[in-house]
Amino acid sequence: PHAFIAISQEVKKRIKKYYGRESAVIYPPLTLSQSVKRQPLSVKKKTSPFTVNGLPYFLVVSRLSRFTPYKKVDIAIKAATRLGVPLVVVGEGNQKYFKKFAGPTVQFVGKVSDKELVAYYKNAQALIFPGKEDFGLVMVEAQAAGIPVIAFKAGGALEIVKKGKTGEFFKKQTVTSLVHVLKNFHEKGYNSQSCKENAKQFSFSNFEKRLKQYILKTLVS
Repeated sequence: PHAFIAISQEVKKRIKKYYGRESAVIYPPLTLSQSVKRQPLSVKKKTSPFTVNGLPYFLVVSRLSRFTPYKKVDIAIKAATRLGVPLVVVGEGNQKYFKKFAGPTVQFVGKVSDKELVAYYKNAQALIFPGKEDFGLVMVEAQAAGIPVIAFKAGGALEIVKKGKTGEFFKKQTVTSLVHVLKNFHEKGYNSQSCKENAKQFSFSNFEKRLKQYILKTLVS
């Protein structure tokens, strides 16, 4: 290949390590529409689809497979169960396997439409992202929806989440480490607009502009 494009600094380092080549980082674009408005939450509205037992919830968005252990969805489920905090898990896959770890405050909703997904984002306290990914587009989707992200401190999360401003990190990929962060988490400590502004760097227009510039520059050189 004449040139390499990486989707994150994480992948850039890997290209350098295994191919001995430099690469340009161009982040994947956000394409999920954010047209759904946040609904007011109340512990009195026990029938609301955007509460768990009438309480605001944390959110996990991931494919559920015991054969993709790097996603570490079980960490989020076990942490929420240990603390007894509401957690909504969105995603297709082997629910039966993950329900083994889940207490009564964990709710599995399976596959949802894009409109429903945005609604789940906007009505959550925060997205929990326990895995180490090359990038992690769901974190960008959550930020665009105006909610903070609680992520494992590795991989693409380091380039998406701004500690103390648009989310928090837990240092070890363990239930105990995540529990410690959840215990000290307060949704009101994060500005929704700051999250949205942070997500703008991953817009489709920015992606298109950078990709065109890089291709033209590479062809000319």
